[in-house]
Amino acid sequence: MPKLFVAPAEDARSRKDLERSIIHAIDRQKVIANFSDATYPELIEIERRGRGFYAWGLPNQAEFVEAWFQMAPGDCVLLVYKDTFHHFAKVIGRYNNERAARAIWDTDPDEPARELLFFLSEPIPLSLPCNQLTDYLPDQYRDFQRVDDKILDRIEADFATVDRFVRRRLLNTGAGGPILDMSGIIQLTERDQEKLRAFKTASSKEARNQVVDAIIRRRGHPEFRKRLLAAYDFKCAVTSCDAPDALEAAYIVPYRGRLTNDPTNGLLLRADIHTLFDLGKIAVDTRNLNVIIADDMLDTNYRILAGRPLRYPKEEAHRPSTDSLDLHRRLAGL
Repeated sequence: MPKLFVAPAEDARSRKDLERSIIHAIDRQKVIANFSDATYPELIEIERRGRGFYAWGLPNQAEFVEAWFQMAPGDCVLLVYKDTFHHFAKVIGRYNNERAARAIWDTDPDEPARELLFFLSEPIPLSLPCNQLTDYLPDQYRDFQRVDDKILDRIEADFATVDRFVRRRLLNTGAGGPILDMSGIIQLTERDQEKLRAFKTASSKEARNQVVDAIIRRRGHPEFRKRLLAAYDFKCAVTSCDAPDALEAAYIVPYRGRLTNDPTNGLLLRADIHTLFDLGKIAVDTRNLNVIIADDMLDTNYRILAGRPLRYPKEEAHRPSTDSLDLHRRLAGL
């Protein structure tokens, strides 16, 4: 039966390392150039099976060595931080290679490298609070660990296999869809676009046209945007930014039938706030019409937005629908 490992990434360095090797594929040259020629066929197979090179690793310290040695291809790995499972992947290969680890994660020479590294299948982004799996797994993790055999026995008894447990409890909702937050959906799409070289352009004219098209789409339906600009007095509903070129028409609920382009289903937002709103990192508490933000935003400059009152139109007919704002907040999990 496949084993299950949990890898926390709580500190700032670990988050940067996640960006380098989990959220984005590793530059293949950093891998190929730092392994021996004898491993080349294995690496090519790992790249094929993983749809690129993705990896995680551990310092060569006594408390990690045993669990790392127990890893085998097909085992499952959950990456967790801030008491939330954020990525799921399967082990494809395992190597002790300090040189490769320092190249992959750009490790400071004075810091221990993640030399006990393991290659993974393309990680699936998740947004699943640990407390939703406490009937099987602990709700807090501080160190890399293998899930206890007694827990795996329970999982096997209830689900037959670890894979089925993962599919039913982590990767599927009641409707059969993946438990991805918007950030996760975008990560997967960005990876596909990168592989398809979607952002490579044949000429400066084509590149310019792509930029213009993207801005127009992002600003929202022209008539809808005009109505929101007038309703909000040309100011962002959250920041009061009054630069028209930076203001966009944000849909509260992407589709509401004939009411989709109605001002009650919209907010006038500065471009960056619009992005965070669509990602579910920002929402509105309709009890007091104050802004609320996701926990992972509290460590950023956007923390100043928490509790800020929402600006809304003077005309009641143009004010945002509380039902739509409540739905958006529920979908965002805030």
